[in-house]
Amino acid sequence: MQTLRRLTRWLPVLVGALAGMLVMLLMGQVAQTRVDDFRLRNYAQDIMGFMGDASISSRNALQDAMYSGALPCTDADILSLRRVAMRSPYFHDIGRVHNSRLLCSAVAGRLDPAPELPPPSHETRTGVKLWHTLTGIVTPGVQVNAIGMGDVVVFSPPLLPARLGTPAPGFASVASTGDMRFQFWRAGKFEDQQRITLGQTSRWLDIGSLRQYSMCSSSVDVCVSAVYASSRLVANPWGLLFALLTGAVAGGAVGMSWRSRRRYRMSIDWVTQQAAESGGIHLVYQPLVRLRDGKMVGVEALARLNDSAGNPISPDIFIPIAERQGLIGLITRQVARKALIEMHGRVLADPEFHLSINLAATDVVDRTFHTYLNHMAASLRVPRAQIALEVTERSTDSMAKLREALDRLRIDGYQIHIDDFGTGFSNLAYLSTLNVDALKIDRMFTQAIGKDTVGSAIVDQICKMATLLGVDVIVEGLETQAQADYMLAIHPDAIGQGWLFGKAVAADDLSPEPGMAVQA
Repeated sequence: MQTLRRLTRWLPVLVGALAGMLVMLLMGQVAQTRVDDFRLRNYAQDIMGFMGDASISSRNALQDAMYSGALPCTDADILSLRRVAMRSPYFHDIGRVHNSRLLCSAVAGRLDPAPELPPPSHETRTGVKLWHTLTGIVTPGVQVNAIGMGDVVVFSPPLLPARLGTPAPGFASVASTGDMRFQFWRAGKFEDQQRITLGQTSRWLDIGSLRQYSMCSSSVDVCVSAVYASSRLVANPWGLLFALLTGAVAGGAVGMSWRSRRRYRMSIDWVTQQAAESGGIHLVYQPLVRLRDGKMVGVEALARLNDSAGNPISPDIFIPIAERQGLIGLITRQVARKALIEMHGRVLADPEFHLSINLAATDVVDRTFHTYLNHMAASLRVPRAQIALEVTERSTDSMAKLREALDRLRIDGYQIHIDDFGTGFSNLAYLSTLNVDALKIDRMFTQAIGKDTVGSAIVDQICKMATLLGVDVIVEGLETQAQADYMLAIHPDAIGQGWLFGKAVAADDLSPEPGMAVQA
């Protein structure tokens, strides 16, 4: 009887120990799943980025070739096709088709006899024809995929780049059209490919060895479905022993863990992480206006983020969080990609128009970001000289690395602007160390114009310094006509930015001109 009482007394402790062990094993598996989901999303987004760029390139090539203006397969037309082919690294050849026969191509010239194309593997609702794995159409023994519209067909390699086509063990993917009826290619081991369910995404609460993720582009007819056969959390004696020893406090720990996790899901940290990983950053653009004639000569792309309730989160809050979490690179890539896509039409229409993009110091020294930016600019045909990269001088903690990285970017053709100038380490020695194209006077000095003689004097000296060094001046925070007139008087070539010319708005709401003429 006494033994039974002792067992009854210790029963809650034993049950708590068992519950603690199970909860810890479950939490370990949840953590492993979250890591796997993060890797899987990055893998799928990498493929989608490549597919999106390749699709845009093929679409542009089809349109350019269709409206070349030359008679089909004449010398002038073949030369035009070759010029189109040289502009894209994504496809193998481009040619003219009539009655399913390939008459000529950029690589082979006029073909005699003209090879016959088989019926397309798939035709979209917009009339785009797709072929999968054609062999020897242009070059004997060479396999290609093809996309056609009208009398133009573009041939592309049927394989992904090595970094995507041979993923890490356990990863596999399928790239398809939005209706899932045509597959561009598959990657990964065959047994892993067989696990893929097109369009399927695993829920976060599904715990198991198989994780799936799918996404579709909003700009091109491409979807990516990916899978990762993750490793199970392997129990070990020490882990089980630890779970048993901490079982006495398992109930309270589980409750605290649940509340903490729920608070975290509603926190700005979690919102920032999700936005960085899944593309939740949206952009607004603020006009840059030349003061002497009131012309909008550019815009600055500004990242914006809303919380789970739809309320805006200040960049002064979520940007430092992203930097602390090591996610700022993902956000910068989002901003660069979206800004170039949304603004490339304006940039191409006006050689004086430039797009300003803010960079963190880690992005400046990251060679992979340089490659990414070059690739994006080339795929959208945006001249690098019309892309301005803004670097805050407060981020220049490693001057040697920063100078080397900025020099590489300037050699590549980008403009380099120093943001928030005057609030960090600004002096002649600093500016002589870095090769820059423009200084942005911080709004704290702009607000002092007409109110603070010391602040106005600082603005005067910055303008003189810029003139001495031969760099442009951009003035932030212009809110009144008097401020604009003052800057126009002391620096006629200055460019203004601020509420006087318009607040930051979405790309679709950005007017052709801010409608503001500056008084001389």
